[in-house]
Amino acid sequence: MKGYTLKIIFCSLITGLLAGCATSVDNLAIQGAQQVEAQLLISEDKKLNIQYLGVGGYLFQYGEDSIMTAPSFTNPGLINVTLPLPIEPNTDLVDKLLPVHAKQAEFILVGHAHYDHLMDVPYIMQQHMPKATAVGSTTMANIITAVIDDERLLDITDYAADGQQSGRWIYNRNNSIRFMPIKSDHAPHFMGIKVMSGKYEQALTALPSTAYGWKEGQTYAYVIDFLDNRQQPIYRIHYQDAASNSPDGLMPVMADTKTVDMAILCVAAFHQVDDYPEAILKQTQPQTIVLGHWEDFFGNNSIDNNGSDNQNKSVRGVRMTNIDDFIQRVEVVKADDATAVLPAPFAWIKVH
Repeated sequence: MKGYTLKIIFCSLITGLLAGCATSVDNLAIQGAQQVEAQLLISEDKKLNIQYLGVGGYLFQYGEDSIMTAPSFTNPGLINVTLPLPIEPNTDLVDKLLPVHAKQAEFILVGHAHYDHLMDVPYIMQQHMPKATAVGSTTMANIITAVIDDERLLDITDYAADGQQSGRWIYNRNNSIRFMPIKSDHAPHFMGIKVMSGKYEQALTALPSTAYGWKEGQTYAYVIDFLDNRQQPIYRIHYQDAASNSPDGLMPVMADTKTVDMAILCVAAFHQVDDYPEAILKQTQPQTIVLGHWEDFFGNNSIDNNGSDNQNKSVRGVRMTNIDDFIQRVEVVKADDATAVLPAPFAWIKVH
């Protein structure tokens, strides 16, 4: 009983700290979904399109092939998440928001297993992407094996780069896209405290019913390559869905000399770790820098939880986070000719 009481007190503290603290982004230059058409990288008749799906979700279309990072469309209320109360995917909202062109993706890359990254994935795989493979940690696989066949789950523990030690590439069926996981970590959420941590060593028989059941597991970053007809990388992306302490998440020593063209960063909780995003950007020096996971995920910005357009709802940033400070820190360390982008959900991202 004492442990349960302490948990309730702790959850109530979290609720109090987060309530009413969504960040204004009125002064920031957000790239809107309708402002920029799909930008194309053309090489030997293949084109690369990148669309931001919100939170940690991105779609990468390369010619006829595509992969996706885990999208999050369901946004449970703050009270439901922190107390904790039951949460589940908003299937009507997922049906409405998942782009039709995303349904052909061969892989869904999962950085970590928190609800705001993984909870929608099982439903998407069941109803919209029946041939896709989910890629992630042992914990990720042990959670969604409750409803997804094991042959559609790839545990990347033995594939991951660790520090300077390179990992193993995983290729799509046409050998046009490859990716390598990088062992990383997840920043604390506030005041040095990390919530929803932990892992699952055994397979679950049912999906978690509360946010705290979606345990983090091992967090991974990814390096994603898009290959020419000789299977040489022509475009390289470094992707993170969680801010990390250096050297976690940094690029390993690679067997080739290809540079990183785009770094996809995580704004949420960046101030809870040291030297982020500076360490990543100093190492990779990308031409394009994408600031993701910046919006308040306790409510969609222009889409409400019933799946209806809500144009009068103001855009808000992730809570207890100074997004402008993140942008300023990016500006200090980025290359002079590099471009930083803060995309709205469903915006197409320019490829430089």
